Amino acid sequence: MFKKLASSFLLASVFVGSLVAPAMADETTFQKIVFLPVRMVGSGVGTVIGVPLGVVKDGNRGAIKSTKWVAGKLGNEDGKYHQMFGAVVGGPFGALGGGTYGIADGAWHGMKTGYEKPFSKDAFTFKDE
Repeated sequence: MFKKLASSFLLASVFVGSLVAPAMADETTFQKIVFLPVRMVGSGVGTVIGVPLGVVKDGNRGAIKSTKWVAGKLGNEDGKYHQMFGAVVGGPFGALGGGTYGIADGAWHGMKTGYEKPFSKDAFTFKDE
């Protein structure tokens, strides 16, 4: 009889003790677990879309910078003929270098924003920094 009473008291104290313990499975943890596959797919799609966008954006930026750099080395960065020669000589190198950099930049941007905000406009576009 004493063993039954002691075991019942022990079991009751465990249940009462668990009532005051905080719940560890809050909504944000559950939401993160359920939302993880969507974030992973969003990150992958953002990477696939981000690489070509990065190549175009950074390739264009590199071509412009190298054109101005060559024109500046020729004497006048804003001169019409200096810029024409700079575009012929420096433009392709800048486009190639910028496009190569754009591969990594676009992939990183797509992964990061695709994970943070999957399938949003920010994941598929570049904002000027």
